[in-house]
Order: sequence, then C-alpha cells, then structure tokens
Amino acid sequence: MGSIDEIPGVVNALQPSIAERLDPVYLDIYNRYQAPRMRCDQVPYEVYKENKEAYSFPTAKVTGPRPEVASNTIYRVPVSHPEGEVDVQVYVPTAEAISNGGLASSEGRLSALVNFHGGGFVIGDLNSDEPLVRQLCQGAGCVVVNADYRTAPEFPHPTSVLDSWDVLKWVFAKADELNVDTSRIAVSGLSAGGCIAAVLSILARDDPTLPPLKLQILIVPLADVRYVPVEGSCKGGPYESYVSNEFAPMLPLSRLVWFYNYWLGTGPERSEKAEDFRASPLLAKSHENLAPASIRAAEVDPLVSEAKAYHEKLRAAGTQSKIKIYKGQGHTFPQWDGFNPGSKEFVQDCINDLKEAFKL
Repeated sequence: MGSIDEIPGVVNALQPSIAERLDPVYLDIYNRYQAPRMRCDQVPYEVYKENKEAYSFPTAKVTGPRPEVASNTIYRVPVSHPEGEVDVQVYVPTAEAISNGGLASSEGRLSALVNFHGGGFVIGDLNSDEPLVRQLCQGAGCVVVNADYRTAPEFPHPTSVLDSWDVLKWVFAKADELNVDTSRIAVSGLSAGGCIAAVLSILARDDPTLPPLKLQILIVPLADVRYVPVEGSCKGGPYESYVSNEFAPMLPLSRLVWFYNYWLGTGPERSEKAEDFRASPLLAKSHENLAPASIRAAEVDPLVSEAKAYHEKLRAAGTQSKIKIYKGQGHTFPQWDGFNPGSKEFVQDCINDLKEAFKL
C-alpha cells in the first residue's frame, strides 16, 4: 500500500486530534478506501438502498484470507416476529482443521459458533463477516453458523434480535442434522451483532430448555443506546468516548445517529425502545450466570466506553468477562486483516478464545 500522500481528493478528512491517535496502518487504509467515498449515513436511506455498493466500504479489498472449508450451506430459517424467513450460512471445517483443533466429541459432534453481522441494525448481510467466519471455522475447528436477520427501517427494533433468537433456537433444535454438540455452542457478533450476541446470552440463560452457552464474543459492541441523540452532538450521559471519539473514522457519532433513527425511531417511542434490554443489554435486570464474555473493543471508537461499562457490569454480577482494547484501532478494524497487524492479532485472539471455550 502506498502512503496517504499519494491519494488525491480525500473528502472525509479526519480531525488532527483523531488522526494522530490512530495506528498508521489503520489510518492508511481509511484514507485509501473510505475517505474518497461517501458513507451510507451521509445520504437518505432511500438513496443508499438504490445503490448500496456506492455507499459501502469495499471490505473485500482489505480482508484477510478466505480458507476453504469442508462445506458451506445456506438454510432458510423460519422466524416469527413478524412471520417470515431469514438465511443462515453453515460453515463446516475440514477434517484436518478438526484434527488440529482436537475439538470433536467422542460421538464425533462438533462445537459451534453462531455469529451475527454488524451494520447498525440497518445494513449488512451474510457477506459482511465471511472472511472472518471462514478463518474462525478452520482455525478453531468448529462449525460456524453465520446468521442474517431483518433490518430497519422496514423492520425496526425488536425484529432483528427476535430473528436472531429464533436462529439460535433453530441451531439447538437442528443439532443432530448439523452434527453440533449442544453443550458447546457460543455466540459472537460485531457492533450491532455484538449487541445481539449479548442479548441472546441473557435470553439463553433464562430459557430452561437450552443448555448453557460456552462463550459470548462481543466485538466492538454497543451495549447501552440511550444516549445517542436524534440529531447533533451528545449532550451529557456517562460515555466519554461519545465526545472524545465523536469524529472517529468509520463510526462517527453522526453515523450512530443515522442508524438509531431508523432502528429505534425519532418519536415518543424512542426512549422506551432504547431502555429495552433487547436494545441495551446493559439494562437487563440481572447479569449473573451468563456465558463467559470476551469483549474486544477499539480504542478510537465512540462505543469503547460502552464496552468498558458492560465488562464492569458483567464482572460485578459475577459473570466471567475479559476485555481487550486494541490500541490505535477504529470501528470495523476486525475486518481489515489483509493488511492491518492489529486486525490479524484480533482474529488469532478469537480463535484462541474459541479453542479454550470448546476444549473437552
């Protein structure tokens, strides 16, 4: 990659105070691939929907390897709120990956990770995390169920999380068909997907028909959505990073405003929706006895204060939680592992998390 000085016409210039805090590789990728483009949140949703590619970061140009897996099958899963269907993509590791991981049970059942993509509950699809889930599948020797869900504005809160809950229950119900060991299932998600994974960990704990989850990997998650305004800057609230990282790359506060206005609305129902633990898992009545959490946050991200707060909430309740804040990284950095050393480190950290959680 060339230096940022070689790139003409940078249109989304960062504040010097932000740029100097970023890892140079992350900054270089941002300036090369995002700065010359408009983001989805800089246009009305209707404009974005007409030409999604024009307003989307070209993730495929900066992602890491896409290792071959033994199989890769799309299933249509029925969902109920409202009734419909969503796609899930089931990745099965190769025999060599299973052998290297040593993770098959005595009955030959495999552990499974159920993953939920990000996108502010408005954008994103099964392709969003494809390179990552392929690497986790092969690296940890586990099945990965990569889940889609319906998004706003057509399907505002709480449809996305209820779709995801239906998917998780489907994985347990179809365990025989999927060759999955129900005692070794974990959840993960990036950004909005991290919120979903946190909520599902709470719902699963409270469902006596399900075995306990083994792990929740919360990647640059949102955990408390009450303080993002309908417009303008954040005025008050407990999260310092909303202020210090208001103009952060990839997820400035204005982008959160755009997402949340479509997802939660702008009318009188906004506060009630934001206080629902299915949108703000920090507000659940109890955080006891949840699956152990691995929280992976970015230093230059408006959401980093929420990640820290959720980590402390879990620990205070006696739930195991660890947090790692990747220095100099901004939102979406986990998907940039084709070039970014911090992203490569993140992927290996997640593989290690899964191997530890799934060991027999």
